Amino acid sequence: MKKTFLISFVITLCLAFIPKVFAFDNYLLHTDKPVVKIVSSDSSIITANVLVTIMNEKDTVIVTPKNVGKAVLTFYFKDETISIPVNVKKKRTVFKKNPKLNFIKIDTPPQLFQIDLPPRAKEIN
Repeated sequence: MKKTFLISFVITLCLAFIPKVFAFDNYLLHTDKPVVKIVSSDSSIITANVLVTIMNEKDTVIVTPKNVGKAVLTFYFKDETISIPVNVKKKRTVFKKNPKLNFIKIDTPPQLFQIDLPPRAKEIN
């Protein structure tokens, strides 16, 4: 009886100190120009990596939130630098809008749509 109580107490104590885990959505970022370098102010909150394609355009970036918090992503291009504040929350990630950068949520399910039948097909049905 004492062993069972001791084991359950130790397990409960261990589980109390395990950090909470959240599932964050990844994002694709598309730019008009090639990205030279990306710097995150806090890589424990969010990271970003350039996706190198067959055409080697380097205009697509994968953004991966890791923890809840605030950070700044800085994108270096050949002729300019853009810094974007990022707020990672439990249920979503908020990026400051910038007309030169397009953020696309990767994990979004596809939207279903219905195609209208042509007029002739409606008569047959």
